[in-house]
Amino acid sequence: MFCKYLRKKAQKQKKKDAKVVKRILKAHKANKHYQVLGIHNFEFQIGPLCIFNFSIGPIVLFRVKTKQIKKVYRNLARTVHPDKNRDGRAVEAFHALESSAAVLTNEKQRSDYDKRIISARRRRNRYALEKVMTATEFAWNKSVRTFGVTKKILGPFSTPIMVIGALII
Repeated sequence: MFCKYLRKKAQKQKKKDAKVVKRILKAHKANKHYQVLGIHNFEFQIGPLCIFNFSIGPIVLFRVKTKQIKKVYRNLARTVHPDKNRDGRAVEAFHALESSAAVLTNEKQRSDYDKRIISARRRRNRYALEKVMTATEFAWNKSVRTFGVTKKILGPFSTPIMVIGALII
């Protein structure tokens, strides 16, 4: 009975270990260092500001501190270390964890990485905005064409009918 309990507990732990290793390796493959450590970086910059002819440099809010990164790294390293983790890819995950922590604790590498993330986000936003504008322009052109055809078909009655139709909708 006790052996069965231990076996079940070991299986649960192995599943848990595999889940952590899978998450780390997936994030590392996508080159997302913050995700490897399981940290959300909501860094937000305001400025530079100029108030009453007094210049204030850029203000950074919600930046993850290096101390926090090290703490998260140590806790995760204990979980993923090949001596503690029974998953077969634990060594690979541990190296991925180490490399991500090395990038995020080095200020120069971290700032370069953050700049790359920001530029990629801007490119994605610009692409999405272009797609939305294209769709909006397409819908507008179709609407104008539809109103033009409706006006030709209905003649002088088109305006009152369209107004009533708009009120009903």
